[in-house]
Amino acid sequence: MNDQTELKDVFVWSSRFETGLREVDLQHAKLVQMINALALIAVEGTNQPKLLRLLDELQDYAGYHFKTEEDLMAQYALNTEFISEHVHAHESLTEQIRIVRKLAESAESNAGVAVGRLLPFLTKWLLFHVLGTDMRMAHEIIALQRGEPLQRAEEQALAQQSESLVIVLDALNDITDNLTRRTTQLQEANQRLRISEARYALAQRGARIGNWDLDLDSRDLRWSAEVDPLFGFRLRDFSHPFDGFMACVHPDDRSDFLEALETVRQGSNNFARQHRIVWADGSVHWLAMTGECLRGRLGESDRIVGIVRDVTDEKLAREQLQDTNAQLKLSLASVERHAADLTRLNELNEGLQSCLTTSEAFEVVEHTLSRLNLGSGGALAVQAIGADELKTVVRWGDASGMSAQFAASACWGMRRNQRHTLLRLTDGPVCKHFDALPSNPYLCYPLQVLGENLGLLTVSAPADVSEREWGRITHLSAMVAESLKLALSNVRLREALHEQAIRDPLTGLLNRRYLDETLPREIVRAQREHRPLSLVMLDLDHFKRVNDTWGHEAGDAVLVHLANILKQYLRSSDLACRFGGEEFVVVMLGANLTEARERIELIAKKMRETPIPLPHLTLPAVTFSAGLVQAELHGDSAELLLRNVDHALYAAKDAGRDCIHEAAVK
Repeated sequence: MNDQTELKDVFVWSSRFETGLREVDLQHAKLVQMINALALIAVEGTNQPKLLRLLDELQDYAGYHFKTEEDLMAQYALNTEFISEHVHAHESLTEQIRIVRKLAESAESNAGVAVGRLLPFLTKWLLFHVLGTDMRMAHEIIALQRGEPLQRAEEQALAQQSESLVIVLDALNDITDNLTRRTTQLQEANQRLRISEARYALAQRGARIGNWDLDLDSRDLRWSAEVDPLFGFRLRDFSHPFDGFMACVHPDDRSDFLEALETVRQGSNNFARQHRIVWADGSVHWLAMTGECLRGRLGESDRIVGIVRDVTDEKLAREQLQDTNAQLKLSLASVERHAADLTRLNELNEGLQSCLTTSEAFEVVEHTLSRLNLGSGGALAVQAIGADELKTVVRWGDASGMSAQFAASACWGMRRNQRHTLLRLTDGPVCKHFDALPSNPYLCYPLQVLGENLGLLTVSAPADVSEREWGRITHLSAMVAESLKLALSNVRLREALHEQAIRDPLTGLLNRRYLDETLPREIVRAQREHRPLSLVMLDLDHFKRVNDTWGHEAGDAVLVHLANILKQYLRSSDLACRFGGEEFVVVMLGANLTEARERIELIAKKMRETPIPLPHLTLPAVTFSAGLVQAELHGDSAELLLRNVDHALYAAKDAGRDCIHEAAVK
């Protein structure tokens, strides 16, 4: 089998990667074909224009493919968060191709290196994207085409992900076999290269491609004419050829070259040195100079006679071969670790998407990050709306040194609204949100969305962490931070919207909508638990007079004053609601008429005794009238209880106000 054919098939398309959507599968196969073409470029080291054309074709076709998928997701109205994640994955591939194209455009002589940086990302991205995101999309669309409801289609698509995991494992095994085969082939190529180098060296000596003769005492240097092309000009034209030669030697190599000459002078018979020379145009080339020392007779100088050849291409080939071998050795472990990281990240994202409250989100974060291989430990701190301090809510691993509560200014990342990393503690200022000065590397990611500080993700690493592992931790932490800040923002927004929907904005009490939803449920609960439930309706006396006399600002202050007293003197289990205007309703589960009356009389007493301060004056104390009913005695439904308590309230008004009236038992 031809070596070139084997080496170019870095990714082999098969039916197990098919999603079931014919158009999408054909486009996936085309993308695989382009990736294999790039693999061939990495082996052959083709010219820059061909590489740039292929990268442009790959970027254009990827964009066409992405549009096809995004149009399908829009057509079948898939979950918007799923579509957003899908589109983000598309954008990450497009950006990576763009970066490599820019690199290749500025590195004409090293196109294979540019492609080599892209191939691992392309292979891993295509494998996990097709078998993960695209497979889920296809299963959901196919279910919808069969007439399944949207929710059922989503459930079926998620259920199919376990099958996709089996396919991923099979694909990883195939990649392992392919990497092993490629390693063997490259080892054979390396052996052939060594043999070729030996034969080439013999041919160079036989053909006398270039020779040199140096007098070690006078430094008189003579070259053959064949050497001139190696330097780009005629060294023989220099009045002092040795000085001219040393001026061409790379500055970093001059001292080593002179030391090698001195070693021969001191008694060594052989000279062998590889060094760089700088041409007049600034380009750098490698020369291999070998020779033997001819010891002069009495009165004669010692001389070195040898040959010189250009080994620039061999140096580049050897470096590329070493890089490729190193990448192959690390590739399998990297793929497996990356697959594990992606699995945990998917678990984190799916768990966070299902959370309704921040406390649920914190449980998901602690459970998932404790299993994710993310440094040696870390912590998540959150900042409440309007607060200046952060509170640590989640810890995992070795995070005992994180302060339980600290000011936002204690973190340099929070101050600058950007990531703050310290691989070494001398690299920058140390944050102050630790109980003791940290001894290990750490990084801080501020969680900020649209200018709002949500919290801080802190991750620690072992003291002996390598730069490669530190890079992986940094990248993975960034992905976790993105997931956290979006999830926390969504949950916080959901909670805020819920609060706005059930709270009266002026008094902070529950509103009538909440009362309408909750009162029937509380009545059923009281009946089930065989507990009393009392209902009180309050109405401020002569409230219109307050508005007419002192203005609506004073009226608002009276409403807020009553709400504050209700919050202070009602039980934690009682529900206080603003019913409308100056009317309030209190639901008291577990309180009979006597207990409810005692509580409301206490509140009425506090109202009578407490004047209401305003910026420019102090209002006299205000009173209220109240109606009082008890479930079962005055009705067994919310509608009936509200009607009877309203009648009782009007009876209290008719009785002269500033009193509490119980509804009559019918």
